[in-house]
Amino acid sequence: MKTNNEQSFGEYIEMLRKERGKSLRETAKAIAVSPQFYSEVEKGRRSAFTAERLDKLRAFFALPDEQAEIMYNKAAKSRKSKDVTVPQDFSDYIVQRDYAMSALRLAKELDANEEDWQRFVDELKKRKE
Repeated sequence: MKTNNEQSFGEYIEMLRKERGKSLRETAKAIAVSPQFYSEVEKGRRSAFTAERLDKLRAFFALPDEQAEIMYNKAAKSRKSKDVTVPQDFSDYIVQRDYAMSALRLAKELDANEEDWQRFVDELKKRKE
């Protein structure tokens, strides 16, 4: 069995669906797509769902934050159209805030590594507490 890191978006949502004992038909209905379309996405023959449908899928599966983040990231990576690679759950956040785009550009320019980003995340988490 593949680990989460090795799974495609389709494999991941199929695993989530089966873990929760949901049928393909009821899942497709919950996010307002045809069972055929849903099946094609699980099989990797179609692009990931829209942001709205991903949000519905998250709610239907009652995903905790960590699993939802994995799902959104896998969806972004699986997009057939390679012009969309930002996870859809926060693309609007980035686009609507010039400072977020500036921060990402600066991080890219400076080639920020995982340690840099972890310090940033840790600092933001302190605010949340």
